[in-house]
Amino acid sequence: LEGLDRYAQAPVWPAAFAARVFKIAREGGDRLTYLKITGGALRVREVLPGGTEKVNQIRLYSGTRYRTLDRAEAGTVCAVTGISWTRPGDALGAEPAGLAPSLEPVLTYQVLPPAGGDVHTQLQHLRQLEEEDPQLRVLWNEGAGEIHIQLMGEIQLEVMSRLILERFGTEVSFGE
Repeated sequence: LEGLDRYAQAPVWPAAFAARVFKIAREGGDRLTYLKITGGALRVREVLPGGTEKVNQIRLYSGTRYRTLDRAEAGTVCAVTGISWTRPGDALGAEPAGLAPSLEPVLTYQVLPPAGGDVHTQLQHLRQLEEEDPQLRVLWNEGAGEIHIQLMGEIQLEVMSRLILERFGTEVSFGE
């Protein structure tokens, strides 16, 4: 540890608030925005730069358990609730914008809900998954009343099918 203390340089965080979103998840009905704070601090009831919604909770996770914080300093990796507009990869505040993804989904499939299933409910479920996975694109064809998804390939299609079944209890199939 003395070697780490002697040779490692402690990061110098800027005073202005900055953060990067790295994950979106849902837990008990709450939408969680996971972020690393890379400058300044974040407080509960503060509005994130670029949005209008206030942070309801700041959660510091350890495994599946968490404790709430009133304030999170630079260097903290935490989850916040109350924010609905963020996406993985977003830069907040003074954080510099990241590189655009180099891979884009190229295959398009029609989503075929089960017989008697509501297409609009299925669309809402897929929109939730789209928030969480930057490589998923959900397209709604209003005229035909069809949902299309763009994916990277067959493996992601299998994963998506299983995820929809586990999360929403719906067995879907995919067309051409």
